Amino acid sequence: MTSLRARQLLAASLVLTAFIALCGASLEQAFRSSALQSEEDKLQGLAYALLGVAEANDNGDLAVPESRLPDPRLANPQSGLQAAIVDERGGLIWGSPSLADEWPLPLAQEVGTWRFQEQDDWFSLSFGLRWLDRKDAPRRYTLLLLEDNGAFKAQLRTYRRTLWGWLGGAALTLLAVQLLVLRWSLKPLRKLADELRGVETAQQTHIEASYPSELAPLTGALNSMIQAERNQQARYRNALGDLAHSLKTPLAVLGGITDGDIADDGLRARVREPLDRIQQITDYQLRKAATVGRRTLSGPVPLRPLVEKITAALAKVYADKGLHFEIQVVPALQLRADEGDLYELLGNLLDNAGKWARQQVRIEALTRGREMTILVDDDGPGFPADAEKLLERGVRADTKVPGQGIGLAAVRDLIGAYDGHIELQRAPLGGARVAVTLSV
Repeated sequence: MTSLRARQLLAASLVLTAFIALCGASLEQAFRSSALQSEEDKLQGLAYALLGVAEANDNGDLAVPESRLPDPRLANPQSGLQAAIVDERGGLIWGSPSLADEWPLPLAQEVGTWRFQEQDDWFSLSFGLRWLDRKDAPRRYTLLLLEDNGAFKAQLRTYRRTLWGWLGGAALTLLAVQLLVLRWSLKPLRKLADELRGVETAQQTHIEASYPSELAPLTGALNSMIQAERNQQARYRNALGDLAHSLKTPLAVLGGITDGDIADDGLRARVREPLDRIQQITDYQLRKAATVGRRTLSGPVPLRPLVEKITAALAKVYADKGLHFEIQVVPALQLRADEGDLYELLGNLLDNAGKWARQQVRIEALTRGREMTILVDDDGPGFPADAEKLLERGVRADTKVPGQGIGLAAVRDLIGAYDGHIELQRAPLGGARVAVTLSV
């Protein structure tokens, strides 16, 4: 997951979901415990009321007169409330008119102890007591109360439905608020990304807006880096321009002297040859040093317009050959590089192919992942067996022959500035193929 907003939203959602689940479970358990305690207290109050009106029957056992029942439900069968008194042997001594034919026999309770239980369909409360009969003989009994728990379950379901409904609504509201908060808090990052795209596309020269204190050091460092790189590039270009002008005049003077003052044709040719070589070396080294290379925050350059411009010019240069330039470059294809470097790279490749081609030159661009491969094919004689020596490091410029040598050497140096690589192969057209791979 590469999005900061998605990461923060996911983390906040997980934390919120866990909090809502724990909160809901805690509230539901608290309500259930409170409701059970209320039910137990209610049954204990009813037990005290029954004991308050209990008296000895004709057999001297404890009983409750029907006319003095404290809750009218005890007098109605299937009312959901039942009461019974059993002796220490488990025999029924007294039962309310609502007592069913089948009812759970309670365990004998110690005198003065309570036992409250929740069963499948009933709440049960047992109380152990001791009663003195008419002869003051102690007798032990267990009072049992049974109440249907259907109303309790319905109340719990209603509470649970209401609770989770409100908690779900609160969770959705909090998620929406969290999304708005994340969008607001990440707005400076989106703005910074827009400004960086503006710098890449030359719409602005530096990062202009003010940013929070956490981002201020980053934006300051980016502006410093952009300015330092531009200053350095400007110094390089100015120094190379000065060097070109400094060499131009002496070379022109020497050329004029050679052509005008030397009458001997052989001597003139011998002097002209090293002068031309010096001019070639100077041009080559200036082109090499002027290579910009991969720049920080450089914008992407469309590839096909450059190819069309170069091939149109070369078609005129090699009009006597009637060359056909086949372009297989997708219009939307772009490469993040300096436009001048790309022009130099493609111009050298296509010019080299045009020199050696018989009728056809083909240029193709392929992308795979983060890499782009540019293929330039021709139908000429192809490279010699030792063509790779043209690309070896340390080859002196003054040993390069015009044509393939200087063009490929310039291409090699340009590719090195972009951390790419070049391969010399056999083309499907029958001639030479130059394969250049660069990072997109």
